Amino acid sequence: MTYNTEVWATLKEKLPYERTDDQKKKRMDQWQQIDVNGNGYLSLAEVDKAMKDTVGLPVLFDIKPVLMRAFQAAKSVAPSKSKQGDDYIQKSEYRLLLQYLRQYFELWIAFQRVDSDEDRRVSYEEFESAKDTMAKWGIDMSDPQAQWKECDANGGGQVLFVEFCDWAIKKNLDLEDDDD
Repeated sequence: MTYNTEVWATLKEKLPYERTDDQKKKRMDQWQQIDVNGNGYLSLAEVDKAMKDTVGLPVLFDIKPVLMRAFQAAKSVAPSKSKQGDDYIQKSEYRLLLQYLRQYFELWIAFQRVDSDEDRRVSYEEFESAKDTMAKWGIDMSDPQAQWKECDANGGGQVLFVEFCDWAIKKNLDLEDDDD
């Protein structure tokens, strides 16, 4: 699936993760709407539903790997002081969740561009074929085999989205056609 340039503006508008007063107010308004039971925690199911209904980003609702990675990353930033907090997003983690949603969406697009047969796995052949594209994203692809070994962290011969993300984050992957 391809995304037009409007998607970046929509993400910027609906994922208020910047540290400004206006963005903080938008985050708190979203939080109040999403935390309907008022317990101070958001489950993955609540975040999933919120992307479609409250935040109004069905594009993220439809891409479960992005939601999963962002949720896991945000809830793991700092240990919770309560027993259940490590399994949920707390208000103090919500800004990071929004930021991670933006980041993992970008990585999802990159992953899709490399995964030419669209099987949600990247083979070495696909990886090597995309070396010029990945170089445009700021990754040194002068030795594709070395990069592949790093990316295929478990040595399974196929790279899944989670492995790709871990590798791409370390490499500071930056799509050339997004908004930053």
